[in-house]
Amino acid sequence: MKKFQPKIFLSTFLLFAGLISPAICQEIEEEETEKFRRHRISLMLGHTHIPAGEINGQRKLLTVPSWGLDYNYQINRKWAVGLHSDIITESFTVIDFQGNKEFERERPFTATLVGIFKPHERWSFLAGAGYEFAKEENLSIFRLGLERGWELENDWEVFITAQYDLRFSVYDSWMFGVGFSKGF
Repeated sequence: MKKFQPKIFLSTFLLFAGLISPAICQEIEEEETEKFRRHRISLMLGHTHIPAGEINGQRKLLTVPSWGLDYNYQINRKWAVGLHSDIITESFTVIDFQGNKEFERERPFTATLVGIFKPHERWSFLAGAGYEFAKEENLSIFRLGLERGWELENDWEVFITAQYDLRFSVYDSWMFGVGFSKGF
């Protein structure tokens, strides 16, 4: 019977591990790369809540329907940039922050450039700036948001979102929505 030789065993084990580990690592890396999609398009349906709404000369909280279409470019797994746009499908009147002036808004359309931070695979924080375009007057906008997504098959995702929009010196709004997105 041959005596156990640890040096030969260790050398054989290290040689075998050295040959097989790059193949395993490459397979894992390919799977991760396969799942990582740089581009994402989203369609969202939401309700926008406007605290400074006006009905019959009185300040009232308005809730109006809105649609959103977003494009995001994933820089890496934690950071992305996006162009987020949405349209409020109804016309309304708001009273500015000082309570002095009324603003008519006929189906305003917003376009914002946002930066997105993903501390977790499914949670996203976003911040950005852009404009709200309406027939009456265009307004500068600042946006903050939070999204939570759930992965579906074939790079689809369903998500919920909450966004805060500030139209400088005029009014602010909150939007809560649900949507679908596709990565490619």
